[in-house]
Amino acid sequence: MKKRRFFPCLLFLLAVILLMPASIQAASAPGTVKLNSISAPAYNKINVKWKKTSSATHYIVYYKKEGTKKWTKIKTLDNSKSSYTHTSSKKYPIVVGQKYTYTVKAYNKKTKKSGSYNKKGLTAYTKPAMVKNIKAAYKDGIVTLTWDKAAGADKYLVYRKDNGKWKMLALKNSLSYEDAAYKKGEVNTYMVRGYYSGKKTKGNYDKDGVSVKVPADAAKPTEKPEPTEKPVIPTPTATPSPKPTKAPDPTETPKPTEKPATPTPTATPKPVTPKPTKAPEPTEKPVTPTPTATPTEKPATPTPTATPIPTATPTPSPEPEMSVEKMASEVIRLTNIERVKAGRSPLQYHAGLQRAAMVRAEEITRKFSHTRPDGTTAETVLLDCGVSNGAGENIAAGQKTPEVVVRAWMNSSGHRATMLNPNAKYIGVGVCKSPITGQWLWTQEFSYNPDVKGTIIFDANGGTFESNASSQISISGPEGKTIILSEIEKPTKEGYIFDGWEGLSSVKIQAGTDTLFATWTPISES
Repeated sequence: MKKRRFFPCLLFLLAVILLMPASIQAASAPGTVKLNSISAPAYNKINVKWKKTSSATHYIVYYKKEGTKKWTKIKTLDNSKSSYTHTSSKKYPIVVGQKYTYTVKAYNKKTKKSGSYNKKGLTAYTKPAMVKNIKAAYKDGIVTLTWDKAAGADKYLVYRKDNGKWKMLALKNSLSYEDAAYKKGEVNTYMVRGYYSGKKTKGNYDKDGVSVKVPADAAKPTEKPEPTEKPVIPTPTATPSPKPTKAPDPTETPKPTEKPATPTPTATPKPVTPKPTKAPEPTEKPVTPTPTATPTEKPATPTPTATPIPTATPTPSPEPEMSVEKMASEVIRLTNIERVKAGRSPLQYHAGLQRAAMVRAEEITRKFSHTRPDGTTAETVLLDCGVSNGAGENIAAGQKTPEVVVRAWMNSSGHRATMLNPNAKYIGVGVCKSPITGQWLWTQEFSYNPDVKGTIIFDANGGTFESNASSQISISGPEGKTIILSEIEKPTKEGYIFDGWEGLSSVKIQAGTDTLFATWTPISES
């Protein structure tokens, strides 16, 4: 009897022993890893962070490229680690601008079991390398920046420090930049960061930047093309009228098809020969005469018996000897004579418009059109030069003198309407000789209120910007300039994924100050 009772007890104990490892195994299964954050700290590096979980002896890191389903195991770490920086390698590559997703799984070496994991993961873009060997030098009124090519960058963002904050100056696809809008008599500090346009990704940068001292007596080139001969205006008390309540009618700005009738850009133009019947007789005085005003059309046959105007004998402008600056000034003078004759107020020279006009003159040597070589409209050159409220553009090719080009514009209805636009108050004139054809190219840029500025403040809404370790950054510029929000630095916030700027993709700068707030999505486990 005792043997029979002992045997069932032995079987029971054996069953308990056999079942015990399974219960221990179940109790030792690792928990689910909670992902904290992901970032791209440097070129071809992505860092992922997580919270430690129970019963984990190791953590296994996986990644996959956008558009693929299979996770690739890249690293196994012991349970003391809670972050990992993936550096691109031949076996586990990272391509700049490509989107990658990461997740982490807990593992128990004793039980040889893994915990659940976040199947959605966290995603990041890699960034270009930091720009190195940046140099800044001042010479002849220009600060020139140069730098070395940065790996992973196809363009470069150029900044200058303004009141302690970085202000973006330009987006360049070259390795140099010329700044003529520096501060005189001060140390100007610059910074350049790499940019990958495919995914609109910015690289890291040197927070100290590079500096150059600009002398107090520096002569900025943009201030040179002042009219060398100011026209005598019959109405000296005329002042620019207030900003119009609406923008000028688009039909007042000639389209590319409204180029001057003579000459065309594809042929060497011939000067327009004025008809004698249309030319004012030598003894006739203009409606609004000025002693120095020269009619845009020459008298047909001046007779020696006519009483000459004292000290004013009509002569054509010198062709080869006149400098570009004098040619631009003469166009402004002749344009104002035409405006006064038409009862319009004279235009004022504006340095920003002059800058824009000179840029456009060079551009139309490559593409004779009101569309710029980069495909944007002509008005964007004003915004690039810090000028707001454009009031039209005139272009011409082939005319050899200021008199001839002004006459050609006046003989074209569309160009004349732009030149005599009553809303226009300011002007800049560009002149450039084509290095290919040898023709002269001419531009006029107009504005009715060029100096209206605005500021947009980007508020991280509880997050932080890496560039200044604060919750806000700001961008200032001319009214009407479009800011592409995907190009704005993205803030970070613990436990959240940046969602954007109030659901907008772009915003235009308005007069005054506007604020945009970041929106966030909590990191959730799935």
